[in-house]
Amino acid sequence: MLFQLVQLVYWLALSTWFGSVLFIAMAAPIIFRTVRENNPILSHVLSVNLDSQHSTLLADTIVFNLIQRLLLVEVICAAIVLIALIIQPFIIDLANGNKEMVIVRTGIFIAVTAVVFFDWQFVWPKIRSNRSTYLDHADEPEIANPARDRFDEEQRKSLSLLFAVGALLLGMILFSSRITPPLGQTIQINPAVGK
Repeated sequence: MLFQLVQLVYWLALSTWFGSVLFIAMAAPIIFRTVRENNPILSHVLSVNLDSQHSTLLADTIVFNLIQRLLLVEVICAAIVLIALIIQPFIIDLANGNKEMVIVRTGIFIAVTAVVFFDWQFVWPKIRSNRSTYLDHADEPEIANPARDRFDEEQRKSLSLLFAVGALLLGMILFSSRITPPLGQTIQINPAVGK
């Protein structure tokens, strides 16, 4: 029963994390393209729409908000996966190479959380700061343009880190495929079915 519960929680958290990252990674380019094609006017931010800055700003804001929410989901999922990884060695079969799989999964988890932590603590503060500078000085090109360039650069870095997180999570999923209960312990899905 404990094995089933831990595995259920582990897979829910891991699949939610991976699915969220995959969704944002796929949605970001679509958002940029769709907004650019529609070329909106944001009269409350910029007085003129030079070089389609309004569409770029709107697309950047949408992706900014999505990734900011994703970071919260990632922290929650990482905490749940960590708890499951701590419990798993005590309730799974560690024979036939499974012990090495636990070590590999743990190593991948450490790598993926390090990437998320780096993005959250080092990249996102720069993104917020540059975005704020750009919006506050939108009609002052000598201040706004360098801030926008830095914002775009940091956001590209964040998206690259997002792809790295997705690849690492996929590795974790692949190395989690052989998790089984200890030998001699059977998994009983529904005892009433056999009657």
